[in-house]
Amino acid sequence: MGASSHQVQRLLAPTADDANTVELVAAYTGAPGHIERSQSKCDIEYIDEAGRSTMGSNTICRHLARSSPHAKDLLGADAETAAMVSQWMSMRYSLLLPISEEALQTLESHLATRTFILGTSLTLADLTLFGALHQAVANFPPAQLGRYRSIVRWFDYLQHIADKSSVYSPVAFQIPEANLKPPVAPPPKAKGETAKQAADSAKAGAAVAPRAAAVPSTPVDPLAPAPNVPQKDKKKEKKEKGKGGEAKPAEAAKDNEPRVDQLDIRVGQIVKVGLHPDAESLYVEEIDLGEGQPRQIVSGLVKFVPLEKMENRRVVVLCNLKPAKMRGILSSGMVLCASNAAHDQADPIVPPEGVPLGERITFEGFGNEPDAQLNPKKNIFGKLAPALLTNAEGVANYKGVPFMTSKGPVTATISNATVA
Repeated sequence: MGASSHQVQRLLAPTADDANTVELVAAYTGAPGHIERSQSKCDIEYIDEAGRSTMGSNTICRHLARSSPHAKDLLGADAETAAMVSQWMSMRYSLLLPISEEALQTLESHLATRTFILGTSLTLADLTLFGALHQAVANFPPAQLGRYRSIVRWFDYLQHIADKSSVYSPVAFQIPEANLKPPVAPPPKAKGETAKQAADSAKAGAAVAPRAAAVPSTPVDPLAPAPNVPQKDKKKEKKEKGKGGEAKPAEAAKDNEPRVDQLDIRVGQIVKVGLHPDAESLYVEEIDLGEGQPRQIVSGLVKFVPLEKMENRRVVVLCNLKPAKMRGILSSGMVLCASNAAHDQADPIVPPEGVPLGERITFEGFGNEPDAQLNPKKNIFGKLAPALLTNAEGVANYKGVPFMTSKGPVTATISNATVA
């Protein structure tokens, strides 16, 4: 063949992604000679200097690895590791094509305690996944850089040790500092004020008692003040009571201010979703919230999130809204979403992987039980909503206090957004 006469290796690839991955492996394994690339409409094909042909991206990568001094590490030192390497190489198609938030969360959880995909050294699994993820990671917005720190750490390490030939354009990361520590919650004002008033009353009582004891007894007069209580002091006592009474309305107003722990916010998973029969902008979802039977919820997300990205998606749901009909279909809750200032982007906020369905979202410093059902006349959620936000790292929070689960904070793909 022409390849053997020119003593070059040829790579026929339908896409640049496939070709780049093979070239990365070839460069890392030290494959001799120059690889000549050309476009192909068929499966990727590699032709070595002797004219031998190998088909398929994973097969080509294994072929190159076998001739490398790193073969044992790249392919797996034992049968079990070799099988896992093959599994991860295959998973790049099922897991990462197309790349989804769920897939990234799975990989993030896997890499949280690992330097490499498998074991303590680099394998073909790392190289092929690096190639599959390069374009996505290179275009991560700040919110995702903060959310997928383990992926970014792994990716950055690989681009320095495995891609010294710069098959891929280097990516410079500016990872925002995580600031997940919530502020110290102030002591509840109502309780503090009550204690202060009790102390003031005790002091006032102590001051009045000696004066009352010093007053001599007087004949009983039905129109006179009560025995041993001077008229002047009694008026003062009434005045003090009046002051206490004046404080009560303000105290009651503070007690009536909505608290974020009145909201029953839980982790769920969409098990079924379809278009609303009478409203083209609405989805009708069935969401498993760990209650035994899915809830029906209507969401206005059609123009923001494709149907296929709603299917089987893990979401965060406000569960104690009063059920209401939306264009004739009953909705028993609300899927919480992050939305940018222009309101031309919206995406459901994302609970960490592994959080049990039905787990309640908590806020440090707010420990009361949620209302059984929010009173629509009091507009509790509407009053709290302006303080429900995502920060620069994409962490959902209420006045800086993160939406917290047993596996960490709830995050969003849209940073510096409102949550509703």
